[in-house]
Amino acid sequence: MNKMGAIVVVFHPDATILKKKLSRLGDKVSIVVVDNTPGAAINVGQDNVTYIPLLANTGIANAQNEGIRYLLASGCSHIVFFDQDSDSDSGYVDAIVSEYDRITARFPNLFLLGPSVVDKDSNEQYKPLPGEESDDASFVVQRELISSGTCVSADRIRQVGLLKSSLFIDYVDFEWCWRAESRGLVCGMTRNVILLHKVGVRQKRVFGMVFIESAPFRYYYQYRNLLALCKLGYVPKAWKYKKLLRKALELLVLPAIFCNGRDILINSLHGIVAGLKFHLKN
Repeated sequence: MNKMGAIVVVFHPDATILKKKLSRLGDKVSIVVVDNTPGAAINVGQDNVTYIPLLANTGIANAQNEGIRYLLASGCSHIVFFDQDSDSDSGYVDAIVSEYDRITARFPNLFLLGPSVVDKDSNEQYKPLPGEESDDASFVVQRELISSGTCVSADRIRQVGLLKSSLFIDYVDFEWCWRAESRGLVCGMTRNVILLHKVGVRQKRVFGMVFIESAPFRYYYQYRNLLALCKLGYVPKAWKYKKLLRKALELLVLPAIFCNGRDILINSLHGIVAGLKFHLKN
């Protein structure tokens, strides 16, 4: 019988909103809230929730690893990931774990399974990442997934290893997927489960292209981590070339179209300098 666990990573959360989200995950799920807020501690007030305050912003990867270690030690068979920008319906964990087991029966090398992601403001589905249709109409094989809402089995985590904490935040989930792929595993999304999520702060369309604004500090990690990942053989060449071109374009466009353009540019340039010297480690 499955013992389901969920990891919710937070940073300066609204305690009232967080408690509502946790209650929707259900009382049969072992939930770990890992808090990256510097010097903070909150009362989550739910019997099946373990609260781990890290007292500093240690990054999404390290926070997820803390949650993974706790849930593996607790004997969980499946782990589902959330961040505070996602909203799930009651029964979501049951649904994604059931889908994971159903799809694993047909694809025994499944690593990470993600949902269909819908913008919680516009209620429109985000354009899915490029994928490959399978012989299961509801399952699309994808080389990378965003982590929120995804499900993985404990056995697969032990096979692939933890996330790379040195990445800190951006492309953490993608690297995990590619590392799994290099070991003969596959990732994908199911059309049968939906997650409400919000990517970035705001969006603007320029010449038909959509540009997403993030907090300025994120651009340091986007550029640093991109250059670091380009040094790894198991990262897909097509992603490297496409992302390098895209980030070069963003370096010209984003500072001109967003209010925080100067901060975005400075963080981006610092990230490029750091990325030329940065080599990944756990």
